[in-house]
Amino acid sequence: MADRIQLTCPCCATLLTVDTATGEILAEERPKKDVDQTFEDAVTSVRGAEQRREKAFSKAYDRTQQLDDLLNKKFEEARKKASKDKSKPFNPFDAD
Repeated sequence: MADRIQLTCPCCATLLTVDTATGEILAEERPKKDVDQTFEDAVTSVRGAEQRREKAFSKAYDRTQQLDDLLNKKFEEARKKASKDKSKPFNPFDAD
């Protein structure tokens, strides 16, 4: 039996060399990327990435604001429920 096997990753096409005894990855060879890109294409890509980051940040900010409003509403409901209930909470030390 071989002490090493080579596998190709299905998602990124990286060639992995794996030790069969331990299961550890001994080596990896990533495929080369094409660099046939002009300077203008690179600048457009960078500017597009900036817009995507800004959009993702604003979405996350909106979700945080909505979560804050939801938590405030839940807190107010719990406060109303606690003010209506005048009974004393159960104390486990009173059971003795």
